[in-house]
Amino acid sequence: MVIFLVVNIGLFMSFFISIITVLYGAFGDHQNVHHMLQTLKTRPVTKADRDYSALISIPPPLNVTLLVLAPFLLTSKNPEMWNRVILWVAYLPILILTSTLFLIYTVALFPVTYVKLVFHKLVMIFVYSKSYRVTKADKFMVWILFVIIGLPRLALNVFTDYAAFLRHLVVTDLKKTKVSIR
Repeated sequence: MVIFLVVNIGLFMSFFISIITVLYGAFGDHQNVHHMLQTLKTRPVTKADRDYSALISIPPPLNVTLLVLAPFLLTSKNPEMWNRVILWVAYLPILILTSTLFLIYTVALFPVTYVKLVFHKLVMIFVYSKSYRVTKADKFMVWILFVIIGLPRLALNVFTDYAAFLRHLVVTDLKKTKVSIR
């Protein structure tokens, strides 16, 4: 009886190993294809939606907010509103960091830009100006006017750029792109 059991287990193990070997050989030939197909199968599960995208789209250091806010999202009668609240709370540090870096970079470039503009305007007025009826004194006065008005105008452009940057950071109604899967 023991010999019969040992022989059957031996036959079963050799049969099982041969099946695994054949399957691995078939999988190994098309390993990349199987990986891509499995990725495409799981994508619709993790695709962002209006109601529950906060559960999967928050990066790891910030997903700690889900410990507090996820129960409200999962038990709410209006999950879309809670989804937006969670996304705003989670991405607020990123918004603050990027807008601060943008403002620091813009303010750091302000003097360089102003000096470049002053000399560029000087060259444009005196070298490339072809009007014969304008005297050099008039051209110089136009340059002085630019030096005076250029600084507030450049500052206004900085604040306009910063406002446009902030407006684009908080855009939520982006157009969706269509992706075709073969």
